[in-house]
Amino acid sequence: MISRFMAPRSVRGPFLSSSLSSSRGAPIFVAAAHLAKHVTNDVAKPVATHAIAQVAALALICILFASFSVCAQDASDIESVSRHPQEIRALTDPESVLRDLPALLKTAGEAKNSREVALLYLAQANACRVIGDWPCQSKAAGNARDASAAAKLPELEVRSLIAESRSRMAMQDFSRTAQLLAEAERLLKQNPFPELSADVYLAYSSLSYSVGKHAVAGEYAERGLAALENRPSPTIRIRLLRNRARAMAQLGQAAQAQDILKQALLLLEKVKDPKLSAELHLEDARIARMQGDVPTQVANGERILALGARLNNLQLNALGHEVMGLAAMSSKDSAGAESELRLSYNAFRELKLEREERRVLRMLIRSMLGRGAPQAELETLVARSIALEGAVETADRTMAADDFEARIKYAEQEFDVQRLEASAALATQRESALASQQRLALVVAILSIGLFLVLGVFFLWQRRFSDRLERVVAQLQESESRYRMLAENSRDMVVRMRPDGRRLYVSPASRELLGLEPSEFTEPRWDLVHPDDREKMVKALRDLGENGGSLSIAYRARHANGEYVWLEVLAQLVRNEAGGPPEIVYAARDITARVRAEEALSLSESRIRAITDNIPAMIARVDTSERYTFANAFIGEIFGLDPAAIIGRTMLEVRGPEIYATIKPHIDAALQGNMVNFEGTSEVNGQLHHYQSSYVPDLDAQGRVQGFFALTFDITERKLAEEKLDRLSRVDSLTGVANRRHFEERLDVSLARSRRQKQALALLCLDIDHFKLINDTHGHPFGDAVIVAFSERLRACIRESDLVARIGGDEFVLLMENPAIESAENVARKLLSIMQEPVAIEGKELVVSASIGLVYSANPESARDLMDLADRALYAAKAAGRNTFRTADAT
Repeated sequence: MISRFMAPRSVRGPFLSSSLSSSRGAPIFVAAAHLAKHVTNDVAKPVATHAIAQVAALALICILFASFSVCAQDASDIESVSRHPQEIRALTDPESVLRDLPALLKTAGEAKNSREVALLYLAQANACRVIGDWPCQSKAAGNARDASAAAKLPELEVRSLIAESRSRMAMQDFSRTAQLLAEAERLLKQNPFPELSADVYLAYSSLSYSVGKHAVAGEYAERGLAALENRPSPTIRIRLLRNRARAMAQLGQAAQAQDILKQALLLLEKVKDPKLSAELHLEDARIARMQGDVPTQVANGERILALGARLNNLQLNALGHEVMGLAAMSSKDSAGAESELRLSYNAFRELKLEREERRVLRMLIRSMLGRGAPQAELETLVARSIALEGAVETADRTMAADDFEARIKYAEQEFDVQRLEASAALATQRESALASQQRLALVVAILSIGLFLVLGVFFLWQRRFSDRLERVVAQLQESESRYRMLAENSRDMVVRMRPDGRRLYVSPASRELLGLEPSEFTEPRWDLVHPDDREKMVKALRDLGENGGSLSIAYRARHANGEYVWLEVLAQLVRNEAGGPPEIVYAARDITARVRAEEALSLSESRIRAITDNIPAMIARVDTSERYTFANAFIGEIFGLDPAAIIGRTMLEVRGPEIYATIKPHIDAALQGNMVNFEGTSEVNGQLHHYQSSYVPDLDAQGRVQGFFALTFDITERKLAEEKLDRLSRVDSLTGVANRRHFEERLDVSLARSRRQKQALALLCLDIDHFKLINDTHGHPFGDAVIVAFSERLRACIRESDLVARIGGDEFVLLMENPAIESAENVARKLLSIMQEPVAIEGKELVVSASIGLVYSANPESARDLMDLADRALYAAKAAGRNTFRTADAT
């Protein structure tokens, strides 16, 4: 779940329970926590028996009341979620709603109608959402939450939390978003509302998508649809379908995503929500881009821009211009793409949406490359892009999920805190027990004087009480001895101290950690702290003493042998419930071996990187989750990224869905333990590259695959040379039209297609009339110029799909696929007509005519038959006096 990865410690709750039980050192800390719990119960039990009975009765009443509330709530689930008319009106006229709300809120406040106030603030939040004013939405949702809590309306409080979480998500405050959603989940467990549960799943889905967890986003969308069951709730259902389609599109399932989006668009007819309409058109445009559908992209972009202008929503305008810019890039309109992307980039920058700004800036730079853009402007944009990459990378790492080792460390810290809290609780219990004993002794003395006549009865009661007190004291002593046994046998050094630095207790582990006796730590020993770490430690302990809470810090301390060792400290401020001065309790452990291992690993990696960064090839390592764990500098040069920005990202994210789909089979083969060699093409920064890759499995000592190494060479120059040679072998060197080889290949393909699709073919054979006389009279160079001019006029008369070829000296052929017989004859007439214009060569004008033989076949049999028929028709045209055409019908 997203809350597991992103929520702070205060809201993680049950998500960490499974990790805690498996942490190192758990038995010691669990024993300390249970020991404190049992001591508290044993002390309280003999004194508060009557109070426990009262509490039990009160608990029974609360359970009955809670059951009644749940039943009542279940009945209310049948009704739809409460919405104010102004909230529905805000979907189409948000500006008017914002103008009318202050007067309505004033009236509701004077009437002390908290429910009306909460609904009006929710309407304000919805209006702010439609126009894209996220701070306004957050503030209005917070006001709605306060009013709902005051009126004890859990339904409206949950809606307020969801609205505020969406505004925080839009402002990229993902940590606060997770906290708000966790609080909404807590309220929904106490007061079930299926539609609101689906809305919370919708918010988690959007949050997952925002941090790049597309599979998780799809799962949450499916859970939200399941929570709705058969309830209509079109708005929530549309958004859940949109999120599911969006996640599937990002996972490479564009066709399925488009089907799901069509369902959402059908439901949209029942909802008048322009903002939601714009969001669906945006997703449709993204899927259309994956499929190369430019008209659909343009249509959706125009709709989004219209809705943004209607709602005065700057973010929608930015998204609309981004869609139009990407559509222009797809259609190779670099100037249009640059213009639209500039508008989108400036809008996102004004909104301070760094992720969207980074995304559009990448596309803008790509569109400017190769267009002669000013170098200074390009450098400025690239510098901004690098800055955004760093900022977003830092934010991503802050928001990213903790890995397994981090969760173990967190669990160990939790147990350390429990152990230290148990220590403080034991001290408090001892003081409380002693104070209680003194008070009881005073009461006994007073009662013994005043109640002398009942001395015998009191004596018996006092004896029973003394026995009970002895048992409590014995239990306290036993608890203290257990605590000391745990503390003194732990390898961690446990310390209790005042905020001024004076130690109250130091465990014997100090001998092993620092070679010093516990008695040597009575006074502060700042001389043992490394000079470079001393200021950091002083500030950390001072802040802990002033602000409370806990801290985890590592520093170097001098061992008795003179060497410095690394210590990791977990400390917490414990306040004395009896009013005494607070204490700091902490546990320290030796992490020198771990630090040295990390330093050695860093040195080894730097050596390997120095080698790989100087090899002119892309070298990377990918783990079994298809995530990059290593990338050399050459990869950064190719993709225009810092290699560090690639680490941790998947191959799908770095290479894109199109290229990923082509290399996926090779990835699977490598992860199955097979070495793979293959070639392919990839477009990077607007330039097509040919590459040759080798995937080598990375096996552990037991032969298990733990990833693979990828070695990729750029072979673009070689491929371009091969393509050029192939192209030259199919083009006539004099005229630039196809040669005989190309014509014969094309004719075979056209014949096969004609038979398969039942389409007709037309073939025209052409000779320049009296060409030998032209050569003999004016010379061969002049004759070559006539042939070139004849080929140019021939190309001007045909369709783009037709083929012109020169198969001999002055012999040409024209191949037409699926024409009407009238079209072929019209081409022949057009060519004869255009040849009536004189040809100007070397200052001379000469009228050149041609004879044409045309054969049309609706069911051609073979190339030889067509060529024979065309030749016969050509001879017939020559026999008819030349400068004409004749037709041979092969049907």
